[in-house]
Amino acid sequence: MSAYRWHPGVHEPVAESVPIPKPGAHEVLVRILAAGVCGSDYTLFKGVWPFPDPFTAGHEGAGVVESMGSPGTYVAVLGMNACFQASCSFCSSGKDNLCRSPPWYGLGYDGMWAPYCVLPAAALVVVTGDTSSIPPGIAAVSTDAVLTPYHAIRSNVRPGQTVLIVGCGGLGHSAVQIAKNCTAGSFVVACDVRHSILDGATALGADLAATPDELPALIEEHSLHIDVVIDIVGTNASLQTAVSAVAKCGTIVLVGMGSETVALQVVPSSHKELTVKSTIWGTKSELRGVLHAIKEEHIRPHVEIRSLHECGMVLKEMGEGKLKARVALMP
Repeated sequence: MSAYRWHPGVHEPVAESVPIPKPGAHEVLVRILAAGVCGSDYTLFKGVWPFPDPFTAGHEGAGVVESMGSPGTYVAVLGMNACFQASCSFCSSGKDNLCRSPPWYGLGYDGMWAPYCVLPAAALVVVTGDTSSIPPGIAAVSTDAVLTPYHAIRSNVRPGQTVLIVGCGGLGHSAVQIAKNCTAGSFVVACDVRHSILDGATALGADLAATPDELPALIEEHSLHIDVVIDIVGTNASLQTAVSAVAKCGTIVLVGMGSETVALQVVPSSHKELTVKSTIWGTKSELRGVLHAIKEEHIRPHVEIRSLHECGMVLKEMGEGKLKARVALMP
């Protein structure tokens, strides 16, 4: 089969012919129907993470079981490679997103930018219905691009709170919907530097929207008390926006990884007694919640379908800021 792989020192996917993998104990061969392209993939091919050996890229995926398990079962893949063992303090307490067993599939281990992938049976979540109810491209991106903001919001936002989403493209597109439709009674404020994105956020349910420059006046005009800020961007500028906007005793959740380091403004942060938290991916249980919310149309991911052989071009377009939606690759 033809797989698209990461090689040390090479800054674009390499097409290689590799054998169809064979499942071992407790593993399943999955025929990949769609695989997502994530900002982490872009970072991977920039050479930020020094993995020692080549591997097939792609950590977001959906497909059907080919061997072992129940053949033909439609599944979404949790690419984080948690062990799901009772002896693991994280997995046994429902925090499998923090399991100590990485590297992850597509980020160290062979992933899903290929027609087939071998995965632990425990990493699979059955997609209720068929590919018409939740198309493979949507199921694939749900495993990270939707799951990550779902985890961040559901873990940190209480019903009735006011939530500010900073960065409303990509993951933020889903974050607005999750905050509005999956957290009872939340008031959602969208913030982005692009007015076109803000128009889309309003159409998705955001109660108010503003650019970072417009945000202070909006907060004053509506007497907003921002309880939680979900920072989808992860840069100095977005964190500064978050610190300025959030109310006293508020919470800032750092989701985006736009910069390797960000500087926290100590004086305004301390005067507000803020809580600043990080977050990573999401759990298997939460992925089930994501898929249910998508089936019920509480979340409608915006996904563009491309061919797997276009993965290098998609990464290039991502780096140039040309993508208008999340991309799912079809083998």
